[in-house]
Amino acid sequence: MSKQTAVAATILVIDADTDLAAMFCNLLSFNGFATLRATTGQDGIQLAQLHHPQLIVCDIALPDISGYDLLASVRSHHTIFSTPFIMLTSDNDYTTFRRSMEQGADDYVVKSPDLQTVLRSVQTQLTKHEKLTQCLTTISAKPTYKQVITAVTLADLKDQFTTIKQQPWSSLWVVYLNDYEMLQRGYGHVFSQLAVQSLGQKLYQWQEQSNESFLTINTLAYLGGNRFVIFLSASKTPDQPSYVRVTTQLKTELQHPMVINNHRLIPDIYIECISCAQLATISMLETTLNRSTNSDSGINQLSLAARLRRAMQQDELQLHFQPQVDLNSGQIIGAEVLVRWMIPGKSPILPAQFIPAAEEHGLILPLGEWILETALQQLAHWQKIRLPGISIAINLSVYQLRSFHFLERLMALVNAAQVSPVMIDLELPERMIMEDLSQAKYLLTELQQRGFSTAIDDFGSGSLSHLQYLPVNILKLDKCFVRNLYSNRSNQVIVRAIIEMARGLNISTIANGVETARELSILKQLKCHSIQGYLFSPALTAQDFKKLLLEPSKAQSKNCLEHRSSLHAAVKIH
Repeated sequence: MSKQTAVAATILVIDADTDLAAMFCNLLSFNGFATLRATTGQDGIQLAQLHHPQLIVCDIALPDISGYDLLASVRSHHTIFSTPFIMLTSDNDYTTFRRSMEQGADDYVVKSPDLQTVLRSVQTQLTKHEKLTQCLTTISAKPTYKQVITAVTLADLKDQFTTIKQQPWSSLWVVYLNDYEMLQRGYGHVFSQLAVQSLGQKLYQWQEQSNESFLTINTLAYLGGNRFVIFLSASKTPDQPSYVRVTTQLKTELQHPMVINNHRLIPDIYIECISCAQLATISMLETTLNRSTNSDSGINQLSLAARLRRAMQQDELQLHFQPQVDLNSGQIIGAEVLVRWMIPGKSPILPAQFIPAAEEHGLILPLGEWILETALQQLAHWQKIRLPGISIAINLSVYQLRSFHFLERLMALVNAAQVSPVMIDLELPERMIMEDLSQAKYLLTELQQRGFSTAIDDFGSGSLSHLQYLPVNILKLDKCFVRNLYSNRSNQVIVRAIIEMARGLNISTIANGVETARELSILKQLKCHSIQGYLFSPALTAQDFKKLLLEPSKAQSKNCLEHRSSLHAAVKIH
């Protein structure tokens, strides 16, 4: 950040501790910043609205309102909604951190004698905001819009509306980014603003390249939050099919994937088209522009991610457990935890259908934590009723593993459930090892030191050379290598190499997705330790899994496998 920017920046500090607030302000002033100070939330809101500071540093614990409420007020105000916001707290707690980020804070700083931490955070957020605003310039008043889009107020649009509605066949289009709130909660305010900026650039490019001769774009503007506004006029009476064609083309263009901070995002877009003749008054315009995509206005096309979030709130998610079977004893030795989305009256939605949406739209962290907490509680229940000792395997996403205080939060959930880490297999995706070997090694070491068994999920040949460096207990063979194993020589070579190397390193192997007795026969010849898949059992509800464990004859599992494998006992490795 340039010195000129630092001198020009005004920072609002809101803290009931007057001595500490004075220390912060003195530090900031010494480093060239202008400062404002408030000791209550209400005073802080008034100062923010009056002076429009470039950044706000706010304590969570205020005497009148909480820092969370103050943040919500800032984010809802049209003139200061984009102001960078640093949450200040004396509580170094993961839950507090997550809530702060989900509410839209840009950073979270724990109070300490080291005031340089606050200063570094301030400088980082101002630099991010400066880079963002460099891409957002003032809206042009000219009908031929030639600049990148920035935020405008509703008042700025009223005069333009009054002018354009006099033109024949004029219309108002409102473009909504349905993902905005989820992006803000999942990735923070800066990320969501970068998404808005990218969408604005796409709109600008569409306007510049539009070949619809009957349409003239008079105004293209960003109204704040998740809304863009377009005023258009037509040279002829526009028929409905023409509008449908144009809006469909625009929506398709806007929903092309965008990459933001190394995250691939497919935005969920809704476009509302209204004839200006239908908006007889300014108040009708205000009502239209102030409503959200979830109101009763007819904008009800929720994205998959939005519906998933609602499903999490309405307890539509359910854990299933797929048995893992030892190939020597035939006994069930564990279960992989799998999540299912159970919509009443419909078939369950599998993870492959909604996990990508959760990752792209900032829901993977709350979803992952729910899976962890629910699975641990189920394990505790099974142990309480003295079910046969089994382990549970829980998949972790890259986003969880890279999240702030993951290890501390994991241990808090384990301690709350009162279960032993020894009975828990934590599965890391192979892609994390390929992307960041050192971080994967660190996490695997830390997890093992805490007593967990660690596994690499969907293991292929890509990271085979790294095995000797990684503290790992289990390899789960990717089902793409298991499928048709008996007839695919290449897969046999790969699986043999993985199993033999794992055996030499004292690592267990689990074959995932075993569906046929022929596949089972080959895996037994290769001395794979255990399997899971439809050959033995699909994923079961907790109740059905309990019934399976309590079957009168524990030998049924072994007999079942032996019987099915004997059907193709003559199958040999090519």
